[in-house]
Amino acid sequence: MKKQCIVLLTLCALFLMNAKAQDLVIKNVNVIDVENGILKTSQDVLIKGKKIQKIVNSKPGKVYENAKVIDGTEKYLSPGFVNSHVHVALGPVGVEFEDKKPVLAIKLEKELPKITLELLLEYGITTARDPGGYTQSTVQAKKQIENGLLKGPELLVAGSILDTSRFKNLTATVHNTSQIREEIRAQYKAGVDLVKLYTSLTPEFLEAGIDEAHKLGLGTVAHLHSTSWTEAANLGIDNIVHIIPGNDSYIPESKREDYHNAEKMGTKAFFKWFELVDLDSKEIKEMIKALKSNDVSIDPTLIPFHAAFFGDQGLYQSNELLKRLPEPLVTNWKTVFNFNIGWTKDDFEIAHNVWPKVERFTRMLHEEGIMLTAGTDANNPWIVPGDSFHKELKLLKACGISNKDVLRIATINGAKLLNLENQIGSITIGKDADLVLLSKNPLEDISATSNLELIISNGEIIKPLLYK
Repeated sequence: MKKQCIVLLTLCALFLMNAKAQDLVIKNVNVIDVENGILKTSQDVLIKGKKIQKIVNSKPGKVYENAKVIDGTEKYLSPGFVNSHVHVALGPVGVEFEDKKPVLAIKLEKELPKITLELLLEYGITTARDPGGYTQSTVQAKKQIENGLLKGPELLVAGSILDTSRFKNLTATVHNTSQIREEIRAQYKAGVDLVKLYTSLTPEFLEAGIDEAHKLGLGTVAHLHSTSWTEAANLGIDNIVHIIPGNDSYIPESKREDYHNAEKMGTKAFFKWFELVDLDSKEIKEMIKALKSNDVSIDPTLIPFHAAFFGDQGLYQSNELLKRLPEPLVTNWKTVFNFNIGWTKDDFEIAHNVWPKVERFTRMLHEEGIMLTAGTDANNPWIVPGDSFHKELKLLKACGISNKDVLRIATINGAKLLNLENQIGSITIGKDADLVLLSKNPLEDISATSNLELIISNGEIIKPLLYK
């Protein structure tokens, strides 16, 4: 009797497994080959479990038994999108006191990771990278997704950002190379995928961080200022974030004092660097050469700078999706933390005028063969997760990058950045079933990436948040 019960339970378990793993077919769909920038028309894409099993020419009247069939007629199938820059736990920023000294601090909003991850997935982002946050928070979000406790894209994370400055719940403060190596080993044990190196690190500190991370098999990403992009590339950094290099070595010597004065004014240095830099200079050419020869990729994150430079126009503050975010976070942006606090009318005018140089620099990097990825810096001021990704793609297009190349940036380039190109990033037999079904063709109009019909994440159908 006992053996019969065991057999019965086993059969029930197998039945439930098979029922859950129902095959999925997207029939008669236009498949976007992102690697070659072309369409493969009238295809049937067969998904078994979490993988793409077959891609075949669609035949009228073909019946797929025991499978859920989605009609893809006159629709377009793209790989799921990869957002290379999302801060899942970046809450309100303020000032706290430690030993009677003021320090910047992030308040950790408990519900923010859940909201962020759901928004990302609802906008077709099936893979994301968090390049730095409080280690416990970022690793916890990653593990909760893996364990099915949170719904969201596949997530790769860095932990607390290594810097010499103190920023509570964001940075791990280091004062020598031994501390850098010790912190990286601790983050490795905690379960991070990569290490974030920050603005105040000297070349010596940066080199130690890169070396220790690579010894452990961790990727490296840097937001730089004290160290130049050229130096970082030659030291072996994998990826650099943000389109503004910031380092004064790229500014003509006669204009550096002007730039240093702007640095004292905080974020005004963002537009001042572009106002003063000569993009045709020897230094910029040497930078691009170093990036290319060392295979360094750039995550431009145009949208947070666009939101700052054009913050006087209310383009982002009126976003209806701000209602999805925790109220204390949005209030924080409205009051004490955003990237253009204190800017005057004249400052905004300069920022508007230099934006074409930002676009030109982005286009230069792309045309020189530097791999770009699509990141948004989400949960920084006015940057709503998910929605901001599609705005970033339109900003990349406005730089003069073709639709097919922007789509590559949004998919296969992100996969390559995360060393996941054998799993995601293109619609290929054997790869993960991370897909988005669109009503319009993004090869003709990149804004079509937001015309979401449905999202498939690891073979599971996800309803999009909006249909545009």
